[in-house]
Amino acid sequence: MRGDAAAGRAVAYGALVVAAGLNVRAAITSLSAVLQDVVHTYGLTDAEAAVLSSLPVLLLAIGAPLAPVLERRFGAERAVLVLAVVLTASVALRPMGSVALFAGTVTAGAAISGLSVIIPQVVRDEFGARAGLWSGIFSTSFGLSAALGAGLTVPLSHLLHGVGGALAVWAAPAALVVIVGAIVSARSGPTPVGMSARGGLRSTPLLWQITGFFGCQALVFFAVAGWLPTLYADRGLDAAPAAQLLAGASVAGLPASLLVSILVGRLPRQHWLVAAAAVGTGVGLGAVAWGPIAWAPVAVAVLGFSQGAAFGLGISLIVVRAPESVSLARFSAVVQGVGFLIAAAGPLLLGIMRGAGVPWAVAVTPLLVVVVAELVLGWLVGRRPPAIGAPHAEADDELASAAR
Repeated sequence: MRGDAAAGRAVAYGALVVAAGLNVRAAITSLSAVLQDVVHTYGLTDAEAAVLSSLPVLLLAIGAPLAPVLERRFGAERAVLVLAVVLTASVALRPMGSVALFAGTVTAGAAISGLSVIIPQVVRDEFGARAGLWSGIFSTSFGLSAALGAGLTVPLSHLLHGVGGALAVWAAPAALVVIVGAIVSARSGPTPVGMSARGGLRSTPLLWQITGFFGCQALVFFAVAGWLPTLYADRGLDAAPAAQLLAGASVAGLPASLLVSILVGRLPRQHWLVAAAAVGTGVGLGAVAWGPIAWAPVAVAVLGFSQGAAFGLGISLIVVRAPESVSLARFSAVVQGVGFLIAAAGPLLLGIMRGAGVPWAVAVTPLLVVVVAELVLGWLVGRRPPAIGAPHAEADDELASAAR
């Protein structure tokens, strides 16, 4: 009976991780896929479109510090449930007018931020030695969420005769998180206030290196997620094929995020993984901006695979490098809060440059500079032994001693 209870608990928590992951990008990429139609439908200016494209990322940053507060007050499971309810209501609200569009985008971004911060805590607490694998499953769910939002919203807008209904559809999968979260919360029992609190954070080079790496890869991701369909539409593609390219980039990142997350748990150091992801991202960006349109599927596949790897590294490094003496939710809140604040500049910068008439071949150049910073910061983090997974670190130290 105890084995059955343990298996049931594992299934419930696994379902929660996957369901949450499947909802932390669709609300963003669904809007990006039909951004031009949204501009026309709601009468937005170019400046308002640029702000709208950057709002979700900005709220990912602003909402991150709230997540540890919810976790300490309600426990991780109930905090996830509260955030899922907010996300569902926010996504359903967005199509109800221009004010609702902005308000729903704001609250959806804050809810997504909270889920992104708290789920890694759930992963490390519940899955222990399998945290690397489940970090990979979580980050892969992110990619699938992005692909679904980008790939299905345009066809849905045609089927439902407008972008409003297509945006509202994404409240349905968010409601699934509410259902699973309610089941898990009921199984977890009461959580005393402050139960999950642990030691405070210290400002360390490791913390800020991970934060910088996370912020750089996120800036590039959200810049691409926000403007890739528009970039290819401006280069001559129809709206539907341009949106499908964004979906293709997201799909290409799925195996990469899972693969690198598994490797992070098995390798004592990950700097070469960081290098491969950064170089691939740079090559993909160059091909998207300067390559022939006929190469577009290959270009976005390279870019998507590399970005998926970088994001998988970002999430996994949070889980395996955070000191076990501190709350992972607090550590993750700093990394993701500051990181997403950095990332918010990406879609906003591209939107401003496009509004000013800057060619895409020039507008993409600053992103390549960010990729270089991503490489440097990730290299510094990757050369350190992990905070958990001590056998690897000890083996590495023994090899070093033998070499000396």
